[in-house]
Amino acid sequence: MKRTVIFLCLVVLLAVGANVAADMHEGSWTGEVLDLACYVGQGAKGADHAGCAKTCVKAGQPMGLLTDDGTLVLLSADHKNGEPFEALKDLAGEKAEVSGELSERDGMKVVKVTGAKAAA
Repeated sequence: MKRTVIFLCLVVLLAVGANVAADMHEGSWTGEVLDLACYVGQGAKGADHAGCAKTCVKAGQPMGLLTDDGTLVLLSADHKNGEPFEALKDLAGEKAEVSGELSERDGMKVVKVTGAKAAA
């Protein structure tokens, strides 16, 4: 009986671990860097809003990426190296290529930023 319980616990742990791993992957995404306060609340984006977007993200408003396929993702800093995330703030309101690790929980997609550059 004890072996069966231990075996079942291991199966559950492996299944949960596989599910978490399936929800995370590294990659690159291209799109417009947004300040989410203005975008979600008012739909503000684009070149006309770039100055405000830069001001807002540098003041601490959350930053997101509206990808070329229309997916909105929250951007977060890598705790080991926050420099790419900080550099991305200068590209708010502009098109950028963001690399990092995408994860999803409860319907929210988040990219931990490990690299960023202006898109060509």
